[in-house]
Amino acid sequence: MTETCYLCGNETDEPIAIGIAHANSGPGRTVYACSPCRLTKRLLPLDQHPADSYGFPRFDYADAAVH
Repeated sequence: MTETCYLCGNETDEPIAIGIAHANSGPGRTVYACSPCRLTKRLLPLDQHPADSYGFPRFDYADAAVH
């Protein structure tokens, strides 16, 4: 399956679902990112979002936390 990365616009053979683009009329669509963009932008894959998530892309700040 080939999808276009939402962030860089390049096509990728290994897309990672990162969120859902909502639409006012009609169904929304899944938003995909390529692996380099997902890692660089620290985006959580959609299947790791909390259960109460609305599907908007989420960022992983846990690794960057300084204690």
